[in-house]
Amino acid sequence: MLYIFLFLFFVFLQYYGAIGRIEKRQPNLGPVSKKEELAFLDGTYKKLAIKQAVLGSLIYTLIVYFIISLF
Repeated sequence: MLYIFLFLFFVFLQYYGAIGRIEKRQPNLGPVSKKEELAFLDGTYKKLAIKQAVLGSLIYTLIVYFIISLF
């Protein structure tokens, strides 16, 4: 249950971070790639942002899982 909550929390944070970075509302989050610029122009950047958020959240949740399982 903890990992599901943690995963959803990471998805929420990373999704809004990716949206802000792609829309250039938050320029301190890193550069925007060509693929993200094209998705922004096409209007499909939110779908790309959710894919990025889910993948990143999965990685972060697995890192937390492995750290907790070691101790």
